[in-house]
Amino acid sequence: MNFQLLQLIIWPKNAEFPPRQVNFQPGMLNVITGASRTGKSAIIPIIDYCLASGDCSIPIDTIRDFASWYGIVFQTDYEQVLLARRVPLGNQVSNDFYLLRSAIVSVPLTIPDKNETTDGVKNYLNTISGMPYFNLGGEDDKKAYTARLSFRDLMALIFQSQDIVANQNILFYKTHAHEHREKLRNWFPFILGAENLDTLKARQRIQVIEKRLNQLRREFDKTKAVSSAWKANMEGHLRVAKEYGLLQEENLQNADPEALLNMARQILQVIPEHSLTEFKDIDTANKNIADLEAEERYLSAEIGLVKKRLSDVKRLSTGLTDYESSIRKRVDRLQISKWLEEVSTETSGCPACGSTEHPNGKAELRKIASVFSTIEQQSKTLAEVPTSFSREEQRLNQELETLIDNKKDFQRRFDLIMQTNSEARAEFQRRKNMYLFLGNMQASLATFESLVDGGELQTEIALLEREYTDLMATINEYTVRARIDAATARIAQGVLRHLKTLDVESKYREVAPRFDTKDLNVSVLSNDNHWHYLGQVGSASNWVSFHIALMCALQEYFLSQPVSCVPSFVIFDQPSQVYFPKLKRNQIATETDLQFPDEDVEAVKGMFKTIADSIRAMNGRWQSIILDHADDTIYGDIEGVHEVEVWRDGNKLIPEAWYS
Repeated sequence: MNFQLLQLIIWPKNAEFPPRQVNFQPGMLNVITGASRTGKSAIIPIIDYCLASGDCSIPIDTIRDFASWYGIVFQTDYEQVLLARRVPLGNQVSNDFYLLRSAIVSVPLTIPDKNETTDGVKNYLNTISGMPYFNLGGEDDKKAYTARLSFRDLMALIFQSQDIVANQNILFYKTHAHEHREKLRNWFPFILGAENLDTLKARQRIQVIEKRLNQLRREFDKTKAVSSAWKANMEGHLRVAKEYGLLQEENLQNADPEALLNMARQILQVIPEHSLTEFKDIDTANKNIADLEAEERYLSAEIGLVKKRLSDVKRLSTGLTDYESSIRKRVDRLQISKWLEEVSTETSGCPACGSTEHPNGKAELRKIASVFSTIEQQSKTLAEVPTSFSREEQRLNQELETLIDNKKDFQRRFDLIMQTNSEARAEFQRRKNMYLFLGNMQASLATFESLVDGGELQTEIALLEREYTDLMATINEYTVRARIDAATARIAQGVLRHLKTLDVESKYREVAPRFDTKDLNVSVLSNDNHWHYLGQVGSASNWVSFHIALMCALQEYFLSQPVSCVPSFVIFDQPSQVYFPKLKRNQIATETDLQFPDEDVEAVKGMFKTIADSIRAMNGRWQSIILDHADDTIYGDIEGVHEVEVWRDGNKLIPEAWYS
């Protein structure tokens, strides 16, 4: 990730003064040299604070008292960004940020007002660094060390503060805190590129699938237990069916559920009219019951037929009565017409108006009288039909009474047989039970069918298992482990290469150390061929050399990756401190004319040269800043070094004019 610092700015509380600006060169080793208490060690805390740190380790008093805002300008692939944050109040960090983005940022004399918050700045930094939008433990996981990787977590890889740069036990910034350390360990495979977003998404999806599969399998086991009970129940049903003679199958116990279902379906498809039991001692009873049933069916059919005919007769009789009533009304009206015919016969003119100009009037009236005379004759004929219907109705009623009496006689004979013939009674009860059994079995069949095939549970389990298998191929642990091993081996070779120009014992320049992402540590091979962590290696010069070599190797590795989320700069705070105890007491007091022993001069010069060479080897694609007492007599002739400022003789981070 191209992220190199261009400026560090401090805006004074007194607006009469211009902002304090410290300019850095990208792609160079930037050096700020100076005496003690000039503000060098405040550079890392100020930059960390501007990058939305949750706490503030900027030194109190002068550096805070006369400042109003701290800010940095950094360069990305696409633009320059000014990120400023208001000075903390006491122990309370500020939530006021000022964010300005442009191709070329112009630093304002004063910050007009806040335009962003801590969360907004974190979101912006996470976005430009390509942070994944999920945690490692799934959506429900609230553990801090598996939480979503943040741009803030990457500060461990870019700051080497005074307490870290020569620390034999801790290699990375703020990893002395368990939460930060564990989170960095968990996310290191992603940071190294051994895992990508697709891998993490697959891993998270697997967690969801595993949780869902466990739930579904528990439900399916319960269903299977129920299914087993139903299987035993169905076997019981089929054994009963076999006793009724409805099933010939002998081996029910070893039949699979589907075979049992097929047997049940066949039985229910053809339900017999009576029990098919083949015991000889109930043959007679079967015959008697069958004869009685045949007679009962005949009587019932005859009764039904007579009732139907009787109903039809009554319905026709009622219809004819209504029709007769209608005809009689029409006949009544015809009697009036005859009267008019008589009137027309008796008159010489028109029977309607008496005029002689209507010669056809009488003829027309006689036609009407003739038509109604015919209807009157028909009505007399119809009036005689209901009489035949009454006879038929009476005959059917008598026949129905006879059939009902016969049915009563049949019922008495049936009851007598049931009372006197135990076999017939048993067969009747058996048949009754058989139909009840078949009803129960039919009701159970649908439920049993749904349990045998597993239903939707088994289908969903099968789909999730296939997806799980595919995802496991994506996150192949062996492949990920191999990628991590290859990455760490490559970094270790880089460390070995840089150790050759640093002040370490000669044996550590021969065998590449091991970089362990799980322990966040480096181990070296001892004379007895055992690997030991850096804390078991003597001499602070060895420790600081390993720190510098590792930081250079890591930056080179990140830049070799197609995509990396790690900012491309590293700040070392006083890496030469391990050599200060060798200075003379009066030199420490003045620090105006530092003199190193020759071997220490070469060792410190090796630090600057190693870092500068690494940056040049990567064509300036990363940047380093060293804050140190060592001056240009140490680094002056090293290519790739840019002296930012010299903070001596009153020149400091906070100008004396601000508080004098």
